[in-house]
Amino acid sequence: MNNDIIRYVLEQSGGLLIAVILIVRMEAKLDGLTSEITRLTDTLTRHLIFFSQNGKTEK
Repeated sequence: MNNDIIRYVLEQSGGLLIAVILIVRMEAKLDGLTSEITRLTDTLTRHLIFFSQNGKTEK
């Protein structure tokens, strides 16, 4: 009976370890995605401000 309990705990801990590794990898990819979205938003904002200021000076 003790062997069954030990085997069960080891199987569950292996599954938990795999889940933690996958979550960490997904978190890293989401951090990269968030950084790229922030960079894109900043770039678009700079262009919009630039074009709106140039449009006011030409009129």
